[in-house]
Amino acid sequence: MRTRLGIDEAGRGCVLGPMVFGAFLSTEAGEESLRSAGVRDSKKLSKKRRAALRTVLPGMAEGHRIVSVSPAEIDGSSLNDLGKDVIVRLALELQPDVLILDAPVPPQGIPAYRQQILERLRAAGFDTSGLQVVAENGADDTYPCCSAASILAKTHRDALLAELEQAQGRPIGSGYPSDPKTISFLKDVWARDGVWPSFVRTKWETVRRIEAELPR
Repeated sequence: MRTRLGIDEAGRGCVLGPMVFGAFLSTEAGEESLRSAGVRDSKKLSKKRRAALRTVLPGMAEGHRIVSVSPAEIDGSSLNDLGKDVIVRLALELQPDVLILDAPVPPQGIPAYRQQILERLRAAGFDTSGLQVVAENGADDTYPCCSAASILAKTHRDALLAELEQAQGRPIGSGYPSDPKTISFLKDVWARDGVWPSFVRTKWETVRRIEAELPR
C-alpha cells in the first residue's frame, strides 16, 4: 500500500520563536481514519480540539516527525532554503511514495518550487523515479496527512511559546508582528535591555523598525 507523507509548518511569519515543521506518514486507508477523526487544517480547529487530536495522532501514523528551526538559523539563511532542507531531511527519513506539501509560494511559483524539491531530493540520494510530489496552496486543508502534520506543528510550537512566556513572566503574544502583545513585549525588552533574547528573529523588519524607533 502506497504511503503518503504530509509536511506542513507553523510559525513561518513569526518574529518570536522557531519555525516548526510537522510530518505525518499515512496510507490512503489511514487517511480515511484521519477524516473520520475530524482531522483538518489546524487553523480551523479550536485549541482544545487540536490538543485532543495531538494525543491520538501518533498512534494513527505510519511515522511522524517534528523539526524545529531556531531563530538563529532563520536569521542566518532564508525561510525558503531552510524549509526545503527540512522537507528533504524528512522525506529521506520516512521514505514516502507520495510527498504532499503545503506550498509556501504563490500559485505561479508552485511548478518551480516542486522542481526544486525534486532536484534537492535527487542530490541527497533519494530515488525519485517512483515518487509523486504534490505541492499545493492549502494542502493542509485538502489532504488529511497534511492536516495532521499541521496539527503536530501547531501544537508543538504553541507549547514552546507557552514555555517562553512562562520564563519571561509576562505575555508575549502569538509571536506574529500583527499581535499587539508581541509588539509591546518587543518594545519593552529593547527599551530595557538594548539586546534581543535568543528567541527573537533579529533580521525581521519588525525588529529593525523597533530598533530605529527606540535608538540606544
